[in-house]
Amino acid sequence: MRIGIITCRNMTDDMGCSSLMCLDESRAGKGEFARYAEYGGAQIAGIISCAGCPTVLAPEKILRRVRTLVASGVEAIHFGNCMEKLCPFKKKYESILRTEFPHIQFVHGTHEMGTDDQEEALLHFVGEGLRQQPVSMADLIIHLGKAGEDDPGR
Repeated sequence: MRIGIITCRNMTDDMGCSSLMCLDESRAGKGEFARYAEYGGAQIAGIISCAGCPTVLAPEKILRRVRTLVASGVEAIHFGNCMEKLCPFKKKYESILRTEFPHIQFVHGTHEMGTDDQEEALLHFVGEGLRQQPVSMADLIIHLGKAGEDDPGR
């Protein structure tokens, strides 16, 4: 069965998640992919990230991205575990997607998370990673400005 996966853009962009666990579980027919055994397993047609946290004004942005999966013939779309555990918009996204694509099956989750302690440790790690402030050009400008003030030759 051809399926697609929607992941969290923050996890993909900020944490560098490659969807390795989702892909491993799909190939092994484990986790939420076990349901496709009678169809010969899950064939991943594509993985997309969400449209980013769209504010309450534009959750429909996800339609453009999902339309690509639907056009490629997917029969089911999984919300990755990252979406399941972290996304404040997932219910709104799902409502919009089910309305636009009623013939597509939407599934919550992808891979097994492990024990409750492992899941909590993972969520803590991700939370810390997402809260880290990246270095920007503004930091460089401020740093160089301060360096220039300390340099009497400038």
